[in-house]
Amino acid sequence: MKRIRSIAFLAALCFLSPSLSSGFDLTLRLSAGLGRLKADEVNLALGGWREGWNRQVKAYPNWSLLGEKAESLHLDVDFEAEILFSFSRWLGLSLSAGYAIASLDEKQTLLSISQDGILYDYARPTKISALPLLISAYVFLPVSQKLSGYLRGGLGTFQATYVVRETNRLANAARFAYPVYDNAKAHRLGYLGGLGLTYKLDQSLGFFFEVSIRSARVSGFEGEDKQGVKGRLFAYEEYRPDIDFWQPQTRLHPEEPGGGNVRNVREATVDFSGYSAKIGVCLKL
Repeated sequence: MKRIRSIAFLAALCFLSPSLSSGFDLTLRLSAGLGRLKADEVNLALGGWREGWNRQVKAYPNWSLLGEKAESLHLDVDFEAEILFSFSRWLGLSLSAGYAIASLDEKQTLLSISQDGILYDYARPTKISALPLLISAYVFLPVSQKLSGYLRGGLGTFQATYVVRETNRLANAARFAYPVYDNAKAHRLGYLGGLGLTYKLDQSLGFFFEVSIRSARVSGFEGEDKQGVKGRLFAYEEYRPDIDFWQPQTRLHPEEPGGGNVRNVREATVDFSGYSAKIGVCLKL
């Protein structure tokens, strides 16, 4: 709550400061692009789930793996809406809200396994998303009347969501069943740095291209599972004696998991850190 109040206070300064000076420009910036995330812990759990099934197939002589999708969660789609206050030709402040999402659906995580002659499909659709609310400072580097470069540095909160399901069905059945469904949310501070180019078509319209790097490791996830049991999101390794495998897990639990078959227990982290490239339009207000 204190972090949110601090950001709200800084946002108010962004709006009030221009009214105390003259000659400022107010610009709406709308952009979209692609980014690459780390998401290491998310992919570790996804890979552990996949490896668990592969080892089961090897352990049972009448089982065989007939098809596998081995995609990982790395690419995300970014959207951002931003109000930019330019105090001079060289300096500006902005307040922005955005949305970043990365997901894998049933087809992208599908395993097709024949068990005693009967074909089953298994999947682990996973989605992570974030709503960043940022305050950014800009330093503009004019090249000509129409073209300018800029440097950007921002900070703010990232409201993140983590959703994972484990599903199965008879091959070619109309619908999947979802015995596992975890939905958790958390928020943390994050940082962003970037550089870009802006080109003005006229006094009211322009375009820009931006490359940015962000640091946003979000932890403290809380939510509930399919049965409505509330808990915290933990990452750990769980021993499966049937296949002699310590399987990485990221699951919701009402209390910290423990016991002889669990090790390396920690609070789960979803790492939105990475880089992105986006293009957008500038509308002078």
